[in-house]
Amino acid sequence: MTNQDAFYNSEVLADWDIDRLLTDLEAKTHKRYRHNNRQAYLCALLQGRQLDQIGKQLHKKAGVVRAELSGLYRDIEELTNQPANSVRASNLVHILEQAGYRKSRPPIQKQKILCNLPAPTYSKFIGRKPEMTLLLQRISLDHATHIITVDGIGGVGKTTLVLEAAYCCLNASVKQQPELPKFDAIIFTSAKQQYLFPMGIVPKPQAQRNLHDILREIANTLDIQSPIEDQLNCVRQNLSKRRVLLIVDNMETMENAATQEVISFLYDLPANVKIVITSRERLGVMPISLPCLSKGESLRLIQQQALEKRIAFNKHQAALLHQRTGGIPIAIVYAIGQISSGSSLELVLERLSSNQGDVAQFCFHESVQKIQGDAAHALLMALAIFPEPPGRDTLVAVSGLAENSMGVQEGLARLQQLSLVTQKDGRYSMLALTREFVLAELKAHPSFEQQARERWVAWYKDFAKRYGGEDWERWLQFDKLKTEEDNLLEVLYWCKDQERYQDVRDILLLVNHYANLYGYWDDHLDWLQWLIESAERRGDWTSYVQVAIHRTWLLIRLRSDATLEEADRLLRQTWLLREFVDNRIRADLVENLVRLRIRQKKLKDARHWLDRQERYVIQADLEGHRHIRYFIPVRYHQAEIYFWEENYSAAQRAFQEVLESASRIGWNRVINSAQNWLADIAIKQGDLQTAERLLATGLSVAEKNKNRRRLARYQRSYAVLEQQRGNLEKAQEFAIKAREGFNRYGMVQDAREMQVLIERHHYE
Repeated sequence: MTNQDAFYNSEVLADWDIDRLLTDLEAKTHKRYRHNNRQAYLCALLQGRQLDQIGKQLHKKAGVVRAELSGLYRDIEELTNQPANSVRASNLVHILEQAGYRKSRPPIQKQKILCNLPAPTYSKFIGRKPEMTLLLQRISLDHATHIITVDGIGGVGKTTLVLEAAYCCLNASVKQQPELPKFDAIIFTSAKQQYLFPMGIVPKPQAQRNLHDILREIANTLDIQSPIEDQLNCVRQNLSKRRVLLIVDNMETMENAATQEVISFLYDLPANVKIVITSRERLGVMPISLPCLSKGESLRLIQQQALEKRIAFNKHQAALLHQRTGGIPIAIVYAIGQISSGSSLELVLERLSSNQGDVAQFCFHESVQKIQGDAAHALLMALAIFPEPPGRDTLVAVSGLAENSMGVQEGLARLQQLSLVTQKDGRYSMLALTREFVLAELKAHPSFEQQARERWVAWYKDFAKRYGGEDWERWLQFDKLKTEEDNLLEVLYWCKDQERYQDVRDILLLVNHYANLYGYWDDHLDWLQWLIESAERRGDWTSYVQVAIHRTWLLIRLRSDATLEEADRLLRQTWLLREFVDNRIRADLVENLVRLRIRQKKLKDARHWLDRQERYVIQADLEGHRHIRYFIPVRYHQAEIYFWEENYSAAQRAFQEVLESASRIGWNRVINSAQNWLADIAIKQGDLQTAERLLATGLSVAEKNKNRRRLARYQRSYAVLEQQRGNLEKAQEFAIKAREGFNRYGMVQDAREMQVLIERHHYE
């Protein structure tokens, strides 16, 4: 007898039609099953043998047996039409019994399940795997949960998810499939009042909007005949005798009194009745909150709908539709249905953004109507002003509810309960479609909008003042500005559109150093040019000079022939207006002339303007730190001139003085810059060890503070250092990084110099 034969000679197997089972498996899978390990495994499992027993008899390791059994399970799934990865040793006998392979037992007949589920409106369910898994777990009779709620914004797919789960349970109940919840009855009731179709919003003919309607629907489904006055008791008694899945859809559309009555009824039902409630409002009873579809799921739904309606959709169009709908399934289905009816994509996207459009009215109108006149309404309209999620304090300030802490607390809770607003990490956000609808709501309340906009501008002006300004004392605080960057830009654009010149000027001057540090040079140059033109039209020559100083600073940094020429022209014009500003601002103006002449390699002329700069600083009669702050640039540019004159010893002494003075007042940017210059001088003098120490320290600081321009300069210095050492591979790495950094800023001349260095040594 072979090892395999030990599994074949068993009285247990007499009950099974092994021959037919093997024949069917071979026909279905095109694999050989007779007289080999597959037959042995199958017979062993039918006898209830354990994995270690099978391995021992066949002289195989447990891991090998486990792997080969996995293939057998998949074959049986294919033969018996079971879901993927559902067959295992514990249920194999049961599954083959159902399929009729046990001689002594007839195939299990399909169960008749009482059910009134509506027909699915989709051909294939897409996404929602985590939510579906959780929902099926909770509606299992093995789970202690009695009532489950699925909440989310209108059109997000709550009903679709619950219906898909219900159909899974129906099929499992009919076919007595293991692993899935099974019920004797599945009952669907809905308080939904209208549907959204591509042709528009259509009223629902029948809705179960109170307890009486729900009892009637349950009685009809279960065929309960009883007088109306006794219906409640009869329904409750009948439900207690069955395993029931009861769905109450769109509960938020019920009146308050009806809702309370229905919930009271549901709570009193026995544990054998599983209840799933869908609502746009968060009820807090074992909630499953449904977010919008992810981008991947959204694009799959778009592709599915387009294929079904035979519409050609390219990737760009699909991305546009996803972006506009924000992943709300009903908006996607509506949009593609409209396109299939002849509307252009552009027109459909425009309709999606309209607050009077079908999607907006269906998804948001009812929820927003519920909070009219409340603190929640003010908070919602204020939130729509922000393109990016604001923090709580910001939102409260703009809404005008700073003195109403209780109203704020209740209002924010209500907005989240209605799924209109989500909160994450202390910031509040809404969907793009919601924002479009609420912005229109804001326009319908002009008095509130005017006041809210004023508070909004004032808040961000104060914010820019707190965290912007000169960077010599508070470099690290620019992180705060980074967080609010998009909201600040929205304020600037709105003020510009409203011709609020002074507000734009005040904010831009406060965030000037931040914009320079983070490399938003192209946009910043445009804003500064608008300010210069606006100041000129108004005759605001003081502001003109200040803004021109900031603009020429950027133009000089770019170092192209065109930008240097433009800086020269603007500085000449601005010099004629020096009488409109004090000596401190004149010193700033002349400093840019010094910078320009150094870049132009006109060092004699640079010394002339440097003497003027020093005189203006002295005449400004500044005190303490402020005097040091304005005297440091004089010494800094003097050191630069020494460097370009190749007087490295004098340059080293001057930059060392700059470093010490900047350290006394905590001017971090200048400290970092001076260290870079000192490293370059050390390289020129052949002191490579000192150069490396200075570069390592400075590079770390530049990275930490996200000073990308200075980072590129450090990388350039490192490339030269490694070149001096003969480490061409490292030099190549730093040179390429520096070139990329300069290109990112538009510093063409600096990038060109790096390219020359790369090509000279054949780094690439």
